[in-house]
Amino acid sequence: MDPRITSVAAIFELNTDLLLNCLDGLSQGDAQRRLDGGGNSIIFLAAHLADTRHFLLGRLGHPLANPLSRYLADAQSIEDIGEWPTLDEVRRTWLAVSARLSEVLDTLESRALERTGAHRFPVGDSSPLGMLAFLAQHDSYHVGQAAFIRRQLGKPAMTYVRRTAATV
Repeated sequence: MDPRITSVAAIFELNTDLLLNCLDGLSQGDAQRRLDGGGNSIIFLAAHLADTRHFLLGRLGHPLANPLSRYLADAQSIEDIGEWPTLDEVRRTWLAVSARLSEVLDTLESRALERTGAHRFPVGDSSPLGMLAFLAQHDSYHVGQAAFIRRQLGKPAMTYVRRTAATV
């Protein structure tokens, strides 16, 4: 792995576990519930994060088919979602895209990180390296939202327990 992305890859791996921890013990109804003040549901956040990781893989030149795209197609906001994936579909998709992202980051060549004008995210670095940094922050932001919503639903706080392939 290019040493410039070691820390960013670690954040992606941590967020993989943390989102799963946010989903633990939720029913489908819990996951789809929106707080009285409005905003997103946990399942929307999880589907959005999985979709974003698929987008990232495509931008890095390693596209992966997204099984959640049929739910998210043409949706500009949560109000545009007509049918929701099951929590199991979201978990499976999250694990698959996360495993693929880990593989890609592990083998990404240094020169692939240096291209300028690779994205238009609100950071000064328009290279793939800047895109990775921004999307790691984006991941963390939405995982934090899911953890907050989880507590507001009366569930125990999200844990920082790390998972292994055997426990998922």
